[in-house]
Amino acid sequence: MILLPQISDIDLRQFRTYKTVVDCGGLTAAELALNKGKSAISMDISDLEKRLGITLCHRGRTGFSLTEQGQVIYDSVEELLSNLEQFRQQVHSAQIQLTGRLDLYIADNAVWDFQLDLAEVINRFHSLEPKVYININSGDPREVEQAVLSGQGALGISVLPRESSSLNSYPLFYEELFLYCGVNHPLFAADYDDISIELLREHQFIEIVTLHDARLERLLGQCKITASAKNLDMRAAMILSGQYLGFLPSYLAKLWIRKNCMRALMPEVMFTRNDVYAITSKAQTKNPARDKFLQVLKSTSGRRNDAQSA
Repeated sequence: MILLPQISDIDLRQFRTYKTVVDCGGLTAAELALNKGKSAISMDISDLEKRLGITLCHRGRTGFSLTEQGQVIYDSVEELLSNLEQFRQQVHSAQIQLTGRLDLYIADNAVWDFQLDLAEVINRFHSLEPKVYININSGDPREVEQAVLSGQGALGISVLPRESSSLNSYPLFYEELFLYCGVNHPLFAADYDDISIELLREHQFIEIVTLHDARLERLLGQCKITASAKNLDMRAAMILSGQYLGFLPSYLAKLWIRKNCMRALMPEVMFTRNDVYAITSKAQTKNPARDKFLQVLKSTSGRRNDAQSA
């Protein structure tokens, strides 16, 4: 057998002829499919046999049949032509720019989360698909989840408030949350060693909506939960009021810690972690713009998953 140094256009043409002859069951039967005479087809098969250095098939009065080597070559040709067609389709897809509208629902305050790096995700996606109209909405985790489930949003980015069999979830990164008080709160000036769980329980807490931490749930079970806030901005405002203790992601609290307006309390105990996901609805199976955005999102977000404690 002669090894092919490379496959030429002539080789591909002869491979296609050979496959058609085999599929049709002989040279005569392949004349119509190939729009060629029997002698021209026979010449192509003979040239291919010379090129490969093997006999591919028996043809003549006894009928048409493949040799053992001919069957191996047929299987290989079938795989080769299938791969070429797949490659052609992938190139064609890459050449087509996406259009239409992409509705996203993203958790509040996402722009401040350096791990999400939302600005870079948008930048990269728009550079790839400039004709897609992007519509971004924000909300709390439950609103993000509901928007995706209802079809209002093609893709959501948020902590998952609960598991759902109707959603696809793709982990992106995690964020750490700590307990904080504002500068006007009585505990802001307290000595580190004087602060205890018992002392914390004497003060009022803001409800933490997306809690998935049994240890912290037990601690908070005996605390005074007397307020709630729909989003992180409002939760931060309530903490800064000096009336409440509340949990915030460390990346957001740093903005006020640097101004000496906020302080973490017992960070070695009063902390938790939330996993952030991209979510899509299993009911919406085909959405090229969403899929491209998700691809960019997964390759960009969470690259610096090094959230620092307060």
